[in-house]
Amino acid sequence: MDLELVLKEHGLRKTTFRKELLHAFYNSNSSLTADEVKTKVGESADRVTVYRALDAFEKKGLIHRVPDKNNLTRYALCQSKCSTDAHSHNHAHFICNGCDETYCIEDVEIPVVRNTKGFVIKKSKLTLEGNCPSCADS
Repeated sequence: MDLELVLKEHGLRKTTFRKELLHAFYNSNSSLTADEVKTKVGESADRVTVYRALDAFEKKGLIHRVPDKNNLTRYALCQSKCSTDAHSHNHAHFICNGCDETYCIEDVEIPVVRNTKGFVIKKSKLTLEGNCPSCADS
C-alpha cells in the first residue's frame, strides 16, 4: 500500500506521523480508539496531534466513527468511496462481548427505512453484538 499516494488522493499532507497513523489503521483488523492509535504509533505524536489527525482523516473520508460498547469514540477505515462531502457507509457494526472490539461488517447492509408518521429519518445504524471469531473459540 502506497501510504503517501493515499494521503495525497485524500488531500492530506504526507507527514511521517500521518503515514504511521494510516499504517496503524491498515494493519488493524478492528477499529481503534485515540489511545490505541497513540500506543500503536508510539511517542511520535502527542494527544493533540493524534486527535487533529483523526479529525482530518475523518473529514477527508479516510476513516469513520464506529459504535463502542463503553461509549468511547472508535474509528475504522472507510472501505467504500467516502469523500469530504459525505461518508457513504451502508454496513453493520459488530461489537464483541469478549474483547470489546468493534468490527465493520461490510456484507450486512442497513435496511432502507421509509419516513413514517411525520418522522424524518436522517441516518440509521445497525449494531450487532456477540462474540468475534477469536472470542467464540475461547
